[in-house]
Amino acid sequence: MKHKKDTFFALSTPPGKSATSTIRVSGPRSPYILEKITKRHLGFFKPSKSTLVSLYNKNNTLIDKCLVVYYRKPRSYTGENVIEIHTHGNPIIIQSLFNVFLKLGIRLARAGEFTKTAYKNNKIDLVQAEAVFNLINAQSRQGVNLSLNNLEGKLSNEFSNIRKNLRQALSLIEYELDISETDTQTKTTEMVYNNIIKTNTKIKKLIKSHKASKILISGAKVVIVGKPNVGKSTLFNLFLNYERSIVTNTPGTTRDTLEASIVVGGFTINLVDTAGIRKTSDPIEKIGVQKTQKEVESSNLILLVVDKKPTKKQLKLIKKTPTIVVFNKSDLLNKNDKFSVKNNNNIDIILSAKNNKGLGKLLKNIKNKLSHSVLFNENFYITSTRQKEVLGLIKTDLNKLLKTKNLDLELVAIEIKGVINHFDWLLGKTTPDDILNNLFSNFCVGK
Repeated sequence: MKHKKDTFFALSTPPGKSATSTIRVSGPRSPYILEKITKRHLGFFKPSKSTLVSLYNKNNTLIDKCLVVYYRKPRSYTGENVIEIHTHGNPIIIQSLFNVFLKLGIRLARAGEFTKTAYKNNKIDLVQAEAVFNLINAQSRQGVNLSLNNLEGKLSNEFSNIRKNLRQALSLIEYELDISETDTQTKTTEMVYNNIIKTNTKIKKLIKSHKASKILISGAKVVIVGKPNVGKSTLFNLFLNYERSIVTNTPGTTRDTLEASIVVGGFTINLVDTAGIRKTSDPIEKIGVQKTQKEVESSNLILLVVDKKPTKKQLKLIKKTPTIVVFNKSDLLNKNDKFSVKNNNNIDIILSAKNNKGLGKLLKNIKNKLSHSVLFNENFYITSTRQKEVLGLIKTDLNKLLKTKNLDLELVAIEIKGVINHFDWLLGKTTPDDILNNLFSNFCVGK
């Protein structure tokens, strides 16, 4: 019964009609399943080679004629015996095969179970597992490339090398403590702290890389903000080329955030239209303003829309995030006002959202701002919040060590061991089950 429960299957391609569909089966009963559905002995199949066969149900009724590949453990994605069935992409065929599998006593895979099994069988580490998820979901070519690098193990090797350097520092301390020569302890301490300084610099750079990788993989969050009735919703609709947001002359029409996805200069953008920022006694509008402020805090780029000279308060609100100040309603300006606006150093773009004038320049400006945000001249990018959080713990511990240079070597050794344990957690050697379950639950069932 245990073997039955340990063997699982899933559709690995999107559901629906297509030219072909792929079904995966992984686990100890995979060879048995292959023999049952093909009516062929296992020796008929050459491992890792495609074979054209007919598939049958229990009543010997033909289900499909298709390609099958048998991967013998450990030379498979999961490290277990695996079969991949490439059928014609008709949902009726898929369902017929699923019914056969269930009757043969194997179960449907859980979310991310194939990749989780690969991780448990040491085919990949946790950083590579996260790279699989990012590779599937990357929103740009650059995002795909950095995910491929991480899947190849480049980021994992960097983490392992940093860990190795810390192990060397720890060995140096342990040797020093063994020989107990006070004369050499000063030199040892200096060497250890130089190691810690270099490690800390690398950690800071890796943490910084997360912001760029998030834009490349998940897309950039671009938030439109401004006072009520400056034309935020009109601009939002102009980006989309259809009326998604309600536009009226009444201030405070937008009470909630509206989101839509667009592509600008190769970047996938999650565009957010927000409620106008102003003091209000309306409880619903107050909630809208609070939501706007939260969106601003989590944005990658802000479009501050104004129809007058931007105030110091507005500019202060967004100074921490890359911002484009957009002067809207240029169609209402006279010649003198236009001259004044053009010469205002705080205004980046002048447009008329109503008349569709100036959008091209704005799109170019957005592309340039985002390109600058992802410029990161390093070979390694961290790609998950988990990686960032663990590296944050490592940085905190290293900073603590650097601030207390007078610590005894025994205490320094204890602190370094703690940092090394964080790296084990980072690579998935000692990661708690609840974190693993949460990570793999985000995957699709067939991966």
